[in-house]
Amino acid sequence: MKSSIIIAVFILLAVVGWIGSGQITNVKAQDESSKSIEQTQSEEKIILNNQNTDDNELNKVEVKNFTFNQIDQSIELQGQTTHNKKIDVKSQTTGNIIEINFKRGNKVSKDDDLIKISMENRLELLNSAKKDLERLRKELVLNEKNKKNLLTQNKELIKLYEIEYASAKQLIDKGLSSKSKLSLASFNLANAKASQEDIKIKYESQLSNIESQIASVKSRLKNIELDIGNTSILAPFDGIISDKIIEVSEYITPGNILFTIIDLNPIKVQGYLSEFDVNKVQVGTKAIIENSNGIKKTGKISFISPSAETSTRTFEITIEATNSDLSFKSGITTKITIAGSELKAHKIPPSILTLLDDGTVGVKALDKDNKVIEGSLDTIKTVNDVWKFSKNMWSQDPTWYLVETSNK
Repeated sequence: MKSSIIIAVFILLAVVGWIGSGQITNVKAQDESSKSIEQTQSEEKIILNNQNTDDNELNKVEVKNFTFNQIDQSIELQGQTTHNKKIDVKSQTTGNIIEINFKRGNKVSKDDDLIKISMENRLELLNSAKKDLERLRKELVLNEKNKKNLLTQNKELIKLYEIEYASAKQLIDKGLSSKSKLSLASFNLANAKASQEDIKIKYESQLSNIESQIASVKSRLKNIELDIGNTSILAPFDGIISDKIIEVSEYITPGNILFTIIDLNPIKVQGYLSEFDVNKVQVGTKAIIENSNGIKKTGKISFISPSAETSTRTFEITIEATNSDLSFKSGITTKITIAGSELKAHKIPPSILTLLDDGTVGVKALDKDNKVIEGSLDTIKTVNDVWKFSKNMWSQDPTWYLVETSNK
């Protein structure tokens, strides 16, 4: 009996000392103690440990104040640069290379004269075609003139035969002439009218033939002029000669590759976004690219794939940035940072994850009224319509945050 009293006294003293130390927060009695806890606008209280003892003992809770921070929501990923344009310039004609005005690696501008090919007999063919065209045009004019003259002459003949026919008819009506004269006049008039149509048909046929020849010569002339133009190879755009295939005096034919030119301005960077991040960006979103030398450039997203890669479930994106100084080369690994707004939040370290009442792993916190609220790793719960537990879905970092959402 005496020993029982002594044990009871020790327990009572321990409980009093425990409560007096201020280290205990009774989770089930928050409304009684809320007025004694200091509130600040910049702090929330996160429960670090929740250690349960026997059913007859109180829950021991350690409380620590965390100051919220501005969390950067930028998305970071790795990408690879690629050229804006790249083409193999091919020969469009035959001949010998007589002049090369560049070296491999040279920077060239659009329409720079880079290669000369021998003319061969192209100038003779050009002059011949021009002479043929001039001759046919003269024939066309002459044909039209002859047609006009013959039609005029035949019209005069028709008028004459019409007079003869009318005169013969009058004489017959008076009984002064035979019908044979009227028949002859009628025959001559009919032939004259038929000749008028024959002249038109004849010269229209000649006209069509000449015009067809003119069209053929014009086509030949155009091809010759184009072929002559192909003996001078110009730069198709501003760029860098990445490869030179031919040498002076080499004979080339249509289709032979002469050189390769690459355009690095703007520079393009290809990367892949997770399915969680792809909906946070759009075409036109700003992004910063950085190469291994620490050089940074600001660009914009120009393309977002509408479908994910089957194997990785990621979405291809393309970023374009001005690269007039050519500091970014094609094919290099590049860091991509896609700009995002800052977010006010508490970062929750893994050390304070605890077992919740429902048996799941999560975190516990005290709201501004000193009430315990829970955040599960599988769900998001609103806290006073102001804060919520949220996983960091804007990056690959699987960190949890207590996030400010609104001020309702």
